[in-house]
Amino acid sequence: MNRRERLEKLRSLMEREGIDYFVIPTSDPHMSEYVLDRYKSRVYMTGFTGSAGFVVVTQNEALLWADGRYHVQAEKQIEGSDFKLMKWGLEGVDFYDEWLKKNVKPGETVGFNGEITPYSMYQKLVKKLGDKTNFKFEKDLIGEFWEDRPPLPSGKAFILDEEYTGENPTKRLGIIREKMEEKGATHLFLATLDDIAYTLNIRGRDDLYTPIVVSYLLIDSHNVTLFVDENKIDVSVKGYLQKNGVKIAPYESVNDELVALDKNDACYISGDKINALQYKLISENTKVIDEMLPTTMMKAIKNDTEVENERLAHIIDGAAVSRYLCWIKANAGKIELNEFEAEEKLHEIRAEHESFISESFKTISAYKSNAAMAHYSASNENNSEIKAEGLYLVDSGGQYYEGTTDITRTVTLGNPTAEEIRDYTLTLKGHINLFLTKFLNGTCGCHLDVMARSAMWKEGIDFKHGTGHGVGYCLGVHEGPMSISKAIINVPLQPGMVISNEPGIYREGKHGIRIENLVTVTEYKTTQFGQFFGFMNLTLCPYERELIDVSLLSDEELEYINEYHKKVFENTQSHMKTEEEKAWLKKATAEIKR
Repeated sequence: MNRRERLEKLRSLMEREGIDYFVIPTSDPHMSEYVLDRYKSRVYMTGFTGSAGFVVVTQNEALLWADGRYHVQAEKQIEGSDFKLMKWGLEGVDFYDEWLKKNVKPGETVGFNGEITPYSMYQKLVKKLGDKTNFKFEKDLIGEFWEDRPPLPSGKAFILDEEYTGENPTKRLGIIREKMEEKGATHLFLATLDDIAYTLNIRGRDDLYTPIVVSYLLIDSHNVTLFVDENKIDVSVKGYLQKNGVKIAPYESVNDELVALDKNDACYISGDKINALQYKLISENTKVIDEMLPTTMMKAIKNDTEVENERLAHIIDGAAVSRYLCWIKANAGKIELNEFEAEEKLHEIRAEHESFISESFKTISAYKSNAAMAHYSASNENNSEIKAEGLYLVDSGGQYYEGTTDITRTVTLGNPTAEEIRDYTLTLKGHINLFLTKFLNGTCGCHLDVMARSAMWKEGIDFKHGTGHGVGYCLGVHEGPMSISKAIINVPLQPGMVISNEPGIYREGKHGIRIENLVTVTEYKTTQFGQFFGFMNLTLCPYERELIDVSLLSDEELEYINEYHKKVFENTQSHMKTEEEKAWLKKATAEIKR
């Protein structure tokens, strides 16, 4: 069945159901960052494989919205289909919800698959379109004709025990139940896979980059039920869960349990962490308490065991990236090498360590002008040859039993220009300035964002992405609720939070520079004016000394670089495996003088 035939099938079913506009989001029942293959409806209908986008289908139009990262890719991938690309982000192009507002007439019906649509997205549409619009979302229309639809993943679950997490599920469930009691909730429902993994100390192999187990979790004052494919759960995992009061039920039985909730019950859920269909099933039968889930902050604030293990993970990972940078600087221009082959080499080096599970996201291996695209992705089919000149940016991370890493380094492969050196130094100044900042308890990331930008702003330069995102513990590389960005997110930074520090400068057609460390928030001092916090570096890998203009650095900044490099050398030198690597690390971390 080709794309035209799929559209015809969908339109026929829309007519049967009385749906005038059908919306296809990029999501799955668990609101996963990386959508499970079984639920990639947008990809199935359009052929567009980018990580974000929306589709609206009517009887006469088929529209695909993609942002600026994907305009070229989307245009190419929908070529020959009946889909029209809406270049979201360009002047005069309405976003899909605004387009619906202008086109949907009173009394018309908007449809979507409620199983994969976040409830929060549905609520925004209701607010945008008003109460004269009808909504239908109980059926999976595309599923009715999806041939050879991928099954749910079948990876085995494993236990990440207290040696790594510092707490057992019984303790975490106890804290959750205390929060439930405070809110007057009889039940709490988790659909997001990282929250479930965190709560139960389970991890799995159901996603390429995040070690999760596809499941749901329902908690009440006496029972905990994990809805999961039992084939994923071996005897040892089942025994561990039972010991912590968790019983197993079939994955597909979850909605029956939600429907069975009593009118006297009160279910604690979060509208942005549940799909529209399940929210409806719960709210039709019982009272809903819709607030941030307790697990959101619990997993964001790492305990002492987790922070210590994260430190170990970053020694392992920093050493791997250092070995890789040694290799690429030695081989660029001497062997045939493209961005994708370089990316595979980095995987090979990381995978040598016994604690390595997987990458934490698709590596960005970007040479010269490709690095100016902040989310560039090389592939076996689409890549550039790497030569002994220009800048090379690598943004990558790993999942280890000891934690999750995310690091970006930009290096010169030969003959750096004055502009490249200046841009790198300005980026490094912002990176250092943010790290050295001390801040009062109650400070949010949005208050600190300017610290990473001020040196650039003096030169009339800025970057369009956020400065920092939260990172999970052997879980999602992007974790909320905190961030460091221009966006007003009122979540104070607290000790134990792990967050990235990643300013950058991007010049289209020339180069892209980004420097990223993960840091953890730490206590600094308490005075008569209050409690103050600071940051501790987790990432341990040299900066690119050949791109640093010392004349642009303050004494404090230069001192920081030398102290950081000393720490990198002391912690990672024993992980270098050849004399060449040892010599490279020693040179890369040697004292920089004026």
